Amino acid sequence: MKAAVFYGARDFRVEEIEQPKIELKDVLIRVRACGICGSDLHAYKEGIFSRPGFVMGHEMAGEVVGAGSGVQGIAVGDRVVPLGGVREHPCGECFWCRRGQTQWCSSTAHKPCGECNQCRAGRFWLCEKSQRYMLAGYSRNGGYAEYMFVPDAAVNKNIYRIPDSVSFEEAAFLEPLWGAYKWVDMAEPQPHDTAVVTGLGTIGLLAMQVLKGRVARIIVSDVSEKRLRLAAELGADVAVNPANEDLLAKVIELTGDGRSFSGRGGGRADIVIECSGATAAFKQAIEMTRTGGHIVLVGLYEHDISFNVNRIIHKQLKLVSSFKPGRRLAPEEIVDCMDLIASGKARVKPLISHEFPLDEIMPAFETQAKPDESVKVMVKP
Repeated sequence: MKAAVFYGARDFRVEEIEQPKIELKDVLIRVRACGICGSDLHAYKEGIFSRPGFVMGHEMAGEVVGAGSGVQGIAVGDRVVPLGGVREHPCGECFWCRRGQTQWCSSTAHKPCGECNQCRAGRFWLCEKSQRYMLAGYSRNGGYAEYMFVPDAAVNKNIYRIPDSVSFEEAAFLEPLWGAYKWVDMAEPQPHDTAVVTGLGTIGLLAMQVLKGRVARIIVSDVSEKRLRLAAELGADVAVNPANEDLLAKVIELTGDGRSFSGRGGGRADIVIECSGATAAFKQAIEMTRTGGHIVLVGLYEHDISFNVNRIIHKQLKLVSSFKPGRRLAPEEIVDCMDLIASGKARVKPLISHEFPLDEIMPAFETQAKPDESVKVMVKP
């Protein structure tokens, strides 16, 4: 089968690789659409967050073309989104289990076999035995390929049906929408709150839509006029281009002067969801947020950042990592997110700016890397 194999910064190669073999309880999926995520873009631009020989892509949707004899409730021809890994069996007693972080339990850690061709070549991260238990597109070969498999497939556990009214391209937003859904929850939004979303890539635009109706006002920020216009169309109350306007000054104008144990200063936004991964946006988030407010860190940063830690202390800020400890897929939340797409409460189709065939994976990533031109680029294997 064809797959776009990652070799390093700005180096994807479309190659023929072996099609996944399915076992008793596995399903094989023909990938129909896979969105380029910001984390994949970091790998493409900087060569980070991935390893040579790996097939990325975790925002995918497709059609079941094969199912093991032990699979129940899933049939060839079903339109589905694979999301999540195989079910694990933590010990419940170790250091990590007692702290609710069962993903690090040694009983669920699947080590490379040491015997397969990949292990013998020193590419232990591609070991077929350990990949089986990893998340697709992160540590197991993902959606930038014609086919992928779901191990131990179970409906509403690690595979979700696509409603007839939803296209493959729209369904591919399920994974990032679920992320936005969780990250908004982490900010504990209240009906009277003012929320700021910095960075209007897919996650920022989805987080903004999830916030709509849960807070009183949403301010968004991005240097792309294209994305700002789209945010306004999708319901943002105020859209600011920080290249042309002082975002902090605008937040202060709209919310008032903040107070902290170090005196006056800054804004009074209740929530900032930082999706840009830009140093300036992180520093501004500290100043924009009211004392006691929430900053949810979603965007990944390519460089180290220096900042005044005292401001965080004096403002009693709650900095929340998007990688919440012990975070697990909640099937009911995934189903809710699919309902948001199907009902149009989360409008995802307007976010699709470009579509490319798998053979044009490099132009697809180059396009995604241009925020003035793109929002969400879809790869169609």
